[in-house]
Amino acid sequence: YFGVEWDDPTIGKHDGSVEGFRYFETSNGPTSGSLIKPEKANLGINIFEGILLKYFKTPEEQTKHDEKDQKLDQYGRPFEIDENAYFETIRKKHKKMVQFVGFDKIWKQINNLKEIRAISLFNLKISDLGPEDALGMVLPKLSILSLEQNLLYSWDQIYFIGKELPWLDSLQLTGNNLEKPKNAAEVTQITVPLTKNTIDVNPREAFRNLKTLILINMKLTWEDISNIIPAFANIEELVLCKNHLYDAENLKIGEGDLQKLLFLNVEETGLKNFADLQPFSPLPKLDRLVISKNELQKLGQFTGFNSVTQLSAENNLFEDPFVLHEMSQFASLRSLRILHNPFIQKFGIAHIRLRAIAENKLIQIVNGTQLGRYDRKDSEIYYLRSTFEEYFKIVNRPHYDYDFEDLMKYCDTNHPRIKELIQKYGNPYELIKDQDNSQQKSQSTQKQSVVNLKFIAGSGPLVGKDPIKKKFPESTTIGWLKNFSSKTFKIPQSKVVLLYHTEPKDPFIELEEDMKDFLFYGIRNNGEIVVDESVLVKDLSLIHISEPTRLLSISYAVFCLK
Repeated sequence: YFGVEWDDPTIGKHDGSVEGFRYFETSNGPTSGSLIKPEKANLGINIFEGILLKYFKTPEEQTKHDEKDQKLDQYGRPFEIDENAYFETIRKKHKKMVQFVGFDKIWKQINNLKEIRAISLFNLKISDLGPEDALGMVLPKLSILSLEQNLLYSWDQIYFIGKELPWLDSLQLTGNNLEKPKNAAEVTQITVPLTKNTIDVNPREAFRNLKTLILINMKLTWEDISNIIPAFANIEELVLCKNHLYDAENLKIGEGDLQKLLFLNVEETGLKNFADLQPFSPLPKLDRLVISKNELQKLGQFTGFNSVTQLSAENNLFEDPFVLHEMSQFASLRSLRILHNPFIQKFGIAHIRLRAIAENKLIQIVNGTQLGRYDRKDSEIYYLRSTFEEYFKIVNRPHYDYDFEDLMKYCDTNHPRIKELIQKYGNPYELIKDQDNSQQKSQSTQKQSVVNLKFIAGSGPLVGKDPIKKKFPESTTIGWLKNFSSKTFKIPQSKVVLLYHTEPKDPFIELEEDMKDFLFYGIRNNGEIVVDESVLVKDLSLIHISEPTRLLSISYAVFCLK
């Protein structure tokens, strides 16, 4: 009998022990093992048989194909129809067969294996890689190899692939259940399974050109990863999804290893503590990090990861938005994905997006959406105000009567960036310090801060006249300010241009957004506004030109002076 441990732990009958006698041990549960007769076992095929099955027609199929009248499309190109490949029309549910054009060229290329660059041998039960030098002789230029869901069983086989295919750029091993690896740094010889010969192989040299390594669902541990890393020290992309990465104490990255790594994916590995990934933090080129579909509730404090610009943390257990502040520890973060976390339902996707932008100074993309022109300023002001309002609710105090020092202590713990935003935009709920504080509290009209502004005519009939001083509530919109300026300076509102600065030494900024308020533009007490008149040309004619003969819809809009 053969002792078998099934990938599906529910289809076996025992754990390798039968009637009190242990024949073998399983690691996948009490019902993951079986004893089967040898004649019922499929021990797999070699890689060359797999290539023939996947890419080559049998003589009977080839003869049948040659005897058919060759079909040509409307351009005179030969095509084939696969009866299993079709799509259904939406309205009438008719099946339309798919025509594959160019297969004659593809078959010719595949038949010339010495020129082929990429091969995918998915689920063909490949268990052997042939004798020494055979694989390299048959596929000398191969750069992309996928052996997903096969029956490979030893890391010696993997190192053998590296020796045979020195130009390999990408290797996909997903779904192969390999034996526990030895430390690749100490491996000097491997055994060729077919001949049982021992050959000299240095794993560090075998994969010197490999850039992408995909190891999904292979029951690997961090100890296993640590042992094989020396063999793949120069890779740029490492995908470790759906592995058993629970033993963080065993993760070790040797000096000089993974210095070119750009992309790391540990999705769906049961990650609960972000600190488990700390050994990757010093890597100088790590740019993209995927930690989605795990069990993270926070990131905590960490160091390093200074080159990470893209972070995907979807489908975790984030409930407290403070994790968005923790993400600001990624010093170069530009793109962030955080959908499908509990705080989305609790606070709303808009609130989380705005706070993510406000907390991370360099963010340019959130959940796949590029920031617009005013998104950063909008987000920072929203976060500033919402934090004040959150504090007022907690201490049950009105916005015109609160302890600013106590607020700052609260922010130190829960919203560390608020102090910086107050310096940038000012206090949205500035306390008015009168000699009679009691009078301030009793008068509802004083509950809102007032801003004193000085207006200077830059054009129009009041040019050269004395500046005009006026008080406005801080909630005043720019549109209302333009209306006031139009009436006061006798300039049509459609032509009013407002230029603002706080101090004479500051550069002017144009107040363009009519719906924005003073806080958005940082308009403060004793600021100065120059009221100017637009000099844009008003009389234009529009000529529209289109090119309907183009494959794509292309049109032009040309403005001409009358």
